[in-house]
Amino acid sequence: MRSRNLYALLVIAIVVMASMVVVLRGKIDQTTILNASNLNSLESSYYVRLNNTIWQDPLNDPSQWHVSSSQSNITSRLSSDGELHLNASIAPESYPQAVNLFRSVNFSIAQDPVLLISLEASVGIHYGIRIAGQDSSGNPFQAWSESSYLQHRSGLGHKENFTVNAAVEAYKVNGIFPAAGSSITSLQFYIEATAGQIGQFALDVYRIAVVSPNQYAFDSASQVLRSMDGIALTLNATNDLDYTDSNFAQGYIDYYVKGTQDLVYTVYFMHGLTVIGQGYDYSANSLTYNIATFSASNIRSYPPFLTGNNTFSIILSPSKGSFLSFQLGGFSVRYLSQAPLISTPTNIDPGIILAYYLTFLFVTPVAIVILVSRLFAHETNQAS
Repeated sequence: MRSRNLYALLVIAIVVMASMVVVLRGKIDQTTILNASNLNSLESSYYVRLNNTIWQDPLNDPSQWHVSSSQSNITSRLSSDGELHLNASIAPESYPQAVNLFRSVNFSIAQDPVLLISLEASVGIHYGIRIAGQDSSGNPFQAWSESSYLQHRSGLGHKENFTVNAAVEAYKVNGIFPAAGSSITSLQFYIEATAGQIGQFALDVYRIAVVSPNQYAFDSASQVLRSMDGIALTLNATNDLDYTDSNFAQGYIDYYVKGTQDLVYTVYFMHGLTVIGQGYDYSANSLTYNIATFSASNIRSYPPFLTGNNTFSIILSPSKGSFLSFQLGGFSVRYLSQAPLISTPTNIDPGIILAYYLTFLFVTPVAIVILVSRLFAHETNQAS
């Protein structure tokens, strides 16, 4: 009798231990503070058009532009006819060489200036765009960095279009937005050759315009048919428990969208002027239903237009092309009481994982079968 009870207790203990591994695996209490979803949580929606021109260079006066070379043995020539044409003959050297094309400009940061630039660089050469300015006291600041996507680009031999927000570029470099009264004062292009590179290269600039974004409200529940350079959805989310942006976990938005043939866009989740979540890159040149997710671990860029202070917004922003149609289906934004892990977890010894699986997938079941078999065998022997 005692032997049968012992076997039964052993079987129960093993089953309970195995069950705990399954039931209690990695469990942690994560309390949702905010789960804003559906249209009830939407405060406003608007789309952005970059159609308010502040300044435009007609590109027909080369005297406004200056050309300089890093080496005296580079021959360059600048011409203009409604387009700028920079041609350079580069002799081989054991070090990199560059030709700079720049001019003075003057437009206020208060106008939220966005530069629209179209250009073409020869295949085989590298090029870049640089912006600089000064504050109200005359102190200079840079609005470019070596790591920017606008630097050291490879020439493609065909036209490329850029949408550059001057204040955003300055923020990326300095960590703060330019102070009130600041202005953009310099615009520069350059082409650069690597060590030993030789040949004739060109940089053609087809358009330089500075615009200020205009906002147009729309009903997100209905389909909007317009040419749109960006879409913003403002949430009426509240945070009574003072959870910070670091507690943001993830979100998604589902919608119907259509764009131009070259449309490429991404989704941002912003708190004021801070990006706290970003999605992947999408394209949609025909009417498409999409569910886009966004998270803190995927942040890699900044939208080219700014939203209001201390507001929560979902931003759909093109890097190429523009939207032609949009209709919101729904969205969800989720915060957790414990900030989600966005760093790479510590590597685990594969030997430990192997031992874990051997123990709970093979050793434990075999032990249960043996103990149960012996228990029944013992009962059978006693009965006989």
